[in-house]
Amino acid sequence: MQGFTGGSRQSGAVMAAPFGVFFVCWILLCIASWVFYAKASYQTKKAAQPFIAIGTGVVFFGFAEWVVGGKLPWVFALVIVLIIFFNIRNTLFCPRCNATLYARGFYRPEFCWKCGAQLS
Repeated sequence: MQGFTGGSRQSGAVMAAPFGVFFVCWILLCIASWVFYAKASYQTKKAAQPFIAIGTGVVFFGFAEWVVGGKLPWVFALVIVLIIFFNIRNTLFCPRCNATLYARGFYRPEFCWKCGAQLS
């Protein structure tokens, strides 16, 4: 019984490292995204959004693969691809006030919720 408990603690310590790295990286990514979307210009946001969405999805998938030892089901990858697609499709930017808008549901707004400008 004693050997089993010691092994359990050891594997818990090994699993804590990936979760700790994941947590720190995710917090830093959130802060960087917040600053970017608050300060970047309309053109920069519009050009960078697909790369940010794809990069974030790839990083998330990589960490998930690392945590489970490379044994994620293929459905997990499919879900991440769908999330990336909807993130790119549903994130809009207002050319007038530079607001970042997130479409709710499956429709895309025609007007900015902040200033009322028509979105292209």
